Amino acid sequence: MKTLIFCTSLCLISITGFSQNDISQIIGTLLADTPLEEDLQELCDDIGGRVTGSRANEAAVEWALQKFKDAGVAAQKEAFTMPVLWLEKSTTASVTGDIEFRPTVVSKYQSPPQRYAGELIYVGSGSVEDFENASGTIKGNFVIVDQDLCFDIDGLFAEYAAAANAEILARESGAKGIVFMSSRPNGLLYRFIGMKTAENDMPQIVMAREDAKRCIRSLQNGQTLHLDLHIDAEVGGEFVAHNVMAEIQGSEKPEEVILIGAHIDSWALGTGANDNGSNVSMLIDVARQMKSLGIRPKRTIRFALWNGEEQGYFGSWAYTRDNQKTLDNHLMAYSIDIGSGAITGFFTNGNEALVPVMDKLLQPVAALGDFTNINAPIVGTDNFDFMLEGVGNLVGNHLPQVYGQNYHASSDTYDKVDLKQLKVNSAIVAAVILGAANMEEEDITWKRQSRPEIQEMFESFNLEFTMRMFNVWDTWMSGERGRK
Repeated sequence: MKTLIFCTSLCLISITGFSQNDISQIIGTLLADTPLEEDLQELCDDIGGRVTGSRANEAAVEWALQKFKDAGVAAQKEAFTMPVLWLEKSTTASVTGDIEFRPTVVSKYQSPPQRYAGELIYVGSGSVEDFENASGTIKGNFVIVDQDLCFDIDGLFAEYAAAANAEILARESGAKGIVFMSSRPNGLLYRFIGMKTAENDMPQIVMAREDAKRCIRSLQNGQTLHLDLHIDAEVGGEFVAHNVMAEIQGSEKPEEVILIGAHIDSWALGTGANDNGSNVSMLIDVARQMKSLGIRPKRTIRFALWNGEEQGYFGSWAYTRDNQKTLDNHLMAYSIDIGSGAITGFFTNGNEALVPVMDKLLQPVAALGDFTNINAPIVGTDNFDFMLEGVGNLVGNHLPQVYGQNYHASSDTYDKVDLKQLKVNSAIVAAVILGAANMEEEDITWKRQSRPEIQEMFESFNLEFTMRMFNVWDTWMSGERGRK
């Protein structure tokens, strides 16, 4: 089998390079033939896109729970409350005026379902100057915003920031709604949240790049365009969703927890393959192989398949609220959420003391990559509420592979996953979390940060705008979210 041929040399490097212990065993096992690929194909092709609150999401939760149980790993569902239900049924648009056509569009999360109409007003890339130049024409109409092509993770964060700025200015200018030019070519559409996340009250759509360019060219030529927009979505109030939690209990310090998480929900334009089905399947396989080998770490390793991540990391936030009394015993909380490109190290999220710790934990898999750990905070995935609680939290850093281009898009499908690298990543992740679970006391050189220390870190990294971009700054400052 191709997987076995590919893994043989890597397995030999790992096993001969280190002592015959649990870490070398798990590395060798994960690099050999396992059900990881079959699991991922089931999740993506059979279940598909998994928006929290959808039938597919519920099916994915039951699927994952059964996978853990079939492997003999203790697992359970944990309920939490989502604030609102929003499931797009369809979004259609027509452009009339000096030209007439039907552009391809999709709604951003929580765009209110109804019919809208207004003129299209071009505001360039959405800068303050662009909005000032169009002042007097925006109120009650739709602004259309230009966007650069997105090639990688940096491009994604740049797009989030630019879209947030445009949204602020559009609201201040009294716009009826926002049309964002797709940052992907060839008619590719995608979805993500706006600044107000679950509280959004403004229609915001992404228009196919080629269609948006056609509109912009016409507007720049002095033509007048009118947009008719129809958003149809299933909406509702609070509802119950579920995380899936599994664990291998520690043999010496079971009360101390090393947590590793990946989110099981996705948007439904594609099938949530690189974001984040690949890493859900990876964590299931890591747990399965640890159990199969009879590995008993000193500390408990807890595997979390989070839900509600795409709408604002609601599942992991709920976990930190529900486990307040034991957060002091959560030594590390890892998040794996940047696709199937090669893991190049970990973000230590503003806790400098974790950098040398991660350097040491990665030594057993030195043959599997060139690793550099980066002390920069990541806002935008399920490490976040552990960061707010001062728990040592880490995010896997990956080579972009095709993650950026397919992020949240209809093209995020099984065939885009680097299956060979995903196997290698599983060995890296397993070695790191098992090493953390077996650390000697003298190697635990960091501590849970206090609220003032967390706030100081936010200020040193200038995180206020980024946190506002994801609608989490005010809840942190009010004390609703994070360490008291």
